[in-house]
Amino acid sequence: MTPPSTDAPREVLAALRECRLWRTASDEAVAGLASVARLERVKRGMLLGSEGDPAERFGVVVSGKVLVYYLGADGRRIIFENLGAGDPFGTIAALSGGRLPATIEAATDGQIVWLGREDLFTMLANEPIVARSLIADLANKVVNFTAVVQTLSMDVPARLARFLFQRSLSVGETTSEGLVVELGMPKSDLASALGTVPETLSRAFGKLRDDEILEVRGSRVVIFEVGALARLGSGYEE
Repeated sequence: MTPPSTDAPREVLAALRECRLWRTASDEAVAGLASVARLERVKRGMLLGSEGDPAERFGVVVSGKVLVYYLGADGRRIIFENLGAGDPFGTIAALSGGRLPATIEAATDGQIVWLGREDLFTMLANEPIVARSLIADLANKVVNFTAVVQTLSMDVPARLARFLFQRSLSVGETTSEGLVVELGMPKSDLASALGTVPETLSRAFGKLRDDEILEVRGSRVVIFEVGALARLGSGYEE
């Protein structure tokens, strides 16, 4: 079968091909999406959608970074997602025909593509197998948001412990001193991700340091007691 013709740039096709929502779709179906997608260049700090806006479309990151967050009445941001190339955003709200539950902002300069809900419904009608990966992704998103709510019920040292323990599982490096973990983001961004402010985050690091669980060295953390970190981050005590 000859793929639909599209003038979409190669990076747009690549981003859509990598999008997990339709990872089982054929190349022809992805090319079809690319042919109706609208490419937009965005600048850092640009709002792509605000909480309460009608969700008439959804996006996929082509390049750069996008943040999805809740803005509290006190001005603090609680980050739900930090997205990169190939990641979708606003999908659940668009498919439901509802309103955005959070604010979406370009964290860096970059490019995104916009698609309408009917574009995705057309793909599902043509390739029903895509529905399985779509349902799995949306279900996983609900689980992740539940984890965010659970984390916010903890105090800040426990939130920090959970983050560091999960990070240690993916990027921890064993050394003679302990398990070394790169934070992977500035402390100000980490504070936002944990739903707090930098000053409170510093005090949380200080508590874990005073308890001899870890030591902070710039953007790296040396963890001495991984088990203690896991127990504190789980919210349960033995």
